[in-house]
Amino acid sequence: MTSRRTLRLLLGLGTTVLTGGPAVAQSMAYSDAGAPPRFTLASAYHLRLESAWPQDAAGGDGCRNGGDEIVEGDLHRGVDGVYRGSFERRTLLLFCGAHAASGEACELVLEGDGNVAMMGYVVPDETSPIGSALRLSWRPLPGHGATVRGACSADFKQSVEEMYLSVSHGVELAVPAAGAERRKERLENYAWTAEVAGR
Repeated sequence: MTSRRTLRLLLGLGTTVLTGGPAVAQSMAYSDAGAPPRFTLASAYHLRLESAWPQDAAGGDGCRNGGDEIVEGDLHRGVDGVYRGSFERRTLLLFCGAHAASGEACELVLEGDGNVAMMGYVVPDETSPIGSALRLSWRPLPGHGATVRGACSADFKQSVEEMYLSVSHGVELAVPAAGAERRKERLENYAWTAEVAGR
């Protein structure tokens, strides 16, 4: 029987699963408070997120946990103040270890390529140079593909693929003001490096 805990650890390499509810609530609370950002936000941003996942050698013969993922695209602000965009996601996910009640170890490689829908809500952030940040979440769009190979069981490989193609992820990051230089940082509390520039 597949361990759900193992699956969550496997696909949660430094990401945080988010739903729209808290982001919407915080965005509305920010609006109701009547506290505008200290600087003007750009109407669009180009964003590149690259994973900073731990890379762990799990045994001999090059078997390891880790991989790399890049999510990149443009966010455009709508009339409701919410930023939206379709982003390209490219993923190499490596797994090596036990995943079932039997405790038997196996190796798995997932390669993914496709688009995700991203949304960003402006939230107050006193640690940001402009007094606000974007709370982002993204989810795979229909047509996003993935291939899984390795010595793990067929059920486990299918479970990993289905989770990869359905789970929402998110981060929160500071963005530059309109006209400011590109910003690059290793995100605190998230295993991602972000590059963002106003357009």
